[in-house]
Amino acid sequence: MKKISILSVVLMLLSTLLLFAEGNKAGFGNLSKNSQAPIEAIADNMVVDSEQSKAELSGNVEIIQGDMHLYAEFVRVIYEDERSDINRLYAQKNVILISGQDRASADEADYDLERGSIILKGNTSIIQDGNIARAEQAEIDIDTGAATLSGRVRTILQSDEDVD
Repeated sequence: MKKISILSVVLMLLSTLLLFAEGNKAGFGNLSKNSQAPIEAIADNMVVDSEQSKAELSGNVEIIQGDMHLYAEFVRVIYEDERSDINRLYAQKNVILISGQDRASADEADYDLERGSIILKGNTSIIQDGNIARAEQAEIDIDTGAATLSGRVRTILQSDEDVD
C-alpha cells in the first residue's frame, strides 16, 4: 500500500514538473510577443550613468513592455550606449511579473533580453491557469514560456472542475 501511494505522489510531481516545463501551448503569458515592443519605465527616482550604460530606478518602479508588467522597488537597466537598446533589467525587492493572465513574484529578477530569459530568485511563485508553483528559483524562457524550477519546489494543481 505504501509503495502505491509513494508512486502516486512521484507520478503527480513528475506530471506537474512536465506541465510547468512544457507550459500550456502559450507558455508564461505572451513574453515572446512582447520582447520587441518598446519598454516604458516609471519610478519615483531615476539615475542615469551614460559612461556605464546603465540607469537605476527606485521607488514604485513599473516597467511595461507590451502587456508585460514588471513591478519592484529597485530596477537596474543595462543598455547599449550607441543605440540605447536595453540588454538587461535587474529588479530587486517585491518583484512582481505579470504577463497576460499569468503572474510571478520573487525577491529578485534578472530579465536578460539578449539571452531570452527571466531568472527569478528567492521566494519564487508562479501562478498560471489556477496552478501554483513555488521554488527558490525559476527560469522562464521568453520564446517558449517554459519554466524550470529549482530549490524545494512545491506545486498545487487545480482540476478543470476547480477552476470553473
